[in-house]
Amino acid sequence: MPSPTRVLVVDDSPSVCRVLVGLLRSAPDIRVIGTAASGEAAVAGVLALTPDVVTLDLEMPGIGGLAALDQIMERQPTPVVLLSGVSGAAIAGTVAGLARGAVDFVTKYTPNRDTNPLALARELIAKVRVAARANVTRPVLAKLAPVEAAPPAASAAPTVVVVGASTGGPAAVRELLAALPHPLAAAVLVVQHLPTRFTRSLAALLASQTALPVREACDGERMLVGEVLVAPGGLHARFDRGGRLRLEDAAADHGHRPSIDVAMASAAVAFGPRAIGVLLTGMGADGARGLAAMRAAGGRTFAQDEGSCAVYGMPRRAAQLGAARETDTPAGIGRRIAHGRDGR
Repeated sequence: MPSPTRVLVVDDSPSVCRVLVGLLRSAPDIRVIGTAASGEAAVAGVLALTPDVVTLDLEMPGIGGLAALDQIMERQPTPVVLLSGVSGAAIAGTVAGLARGAVDFVTKYTPNRDTNPLALARELIAKVRVAARANVTRPVLAKLAPVEAAPPAASAAPTVVVVGASTGGPAAVRELLAALPHPLAAAVLVVQHLPTRFTRSLAALLASQTALPVREACDGERMLVGEVLVAPGGLHARFDRGGRLRLEDAAADHGHRPSIDVAMASAAVAFGPRAIGVLLTGMGADGARGLAAMRAAGGRTFAQDEGSCAVYGMPRRAAQLGAARETDTPAGIGRRIAHGRDGR
């Protein structure tokens, strides 16, 4: 029988800490090995106890949750699941934590609604289980530097690059954008599995840390060369046949909205060989069929390699379908796009 997943719970509220410990202990394959009530105690606990997973509240006394996360990733890389609030500041902090290497997050409560402890327990336990298998040994970029634009490729530049990501995605997207040149001879759409409001914070974070203009997408707009758009959470992003971006409040596609498959499949129809598809880290299979559609339409397609993925789920499925022409790290994919190298 496999050893239980050993978890360190970090929260400065004794009552919240008791609740989290109780929820985690309800799973027979999870064992809580300690708790911490400050950023400094969290780092010390990781170094002393070497847990398999840390659940980390970002609003902590002392050095704070983000600083504690940075020290954990630098000194003892460990899968981290963030505990998020729903205020604007809490959402921004959570997205920043994801971009700095946290695997996933759980929202502790919803305003004006009683928290369902069973639903919270299911989500927390599921994400701890995924995090326990995540790869967090790769260094996280501390700072992004602009990349000089490469000489124009012999063929025409692609009209659009569609980037799909899920678990572990914000850090991978950040790394990919860091390797793209400025100015960029293409338009980029990022489809990251995140809820409403979180995608706006992701766009703001990426805009503040890259030389590329990044913002959340709006319905009906055309993709502009040199610009990066982030698909809003809670809506599908689909290209119409004229190449305009349509945001749709349609049913979730295999549990996801926005769906990477929806965006990529529509890009295959709208842009054909003038598009590039990139599928990054994530659990499940979203994006694999869409990437296959882009390849079948003549587009250039990439999947993140197994060694650099936090969770090798979506890229694995793409590999099984033969959807990706090339595999590399996020930075490597960015450099290949920048310099027009084609692995076909």
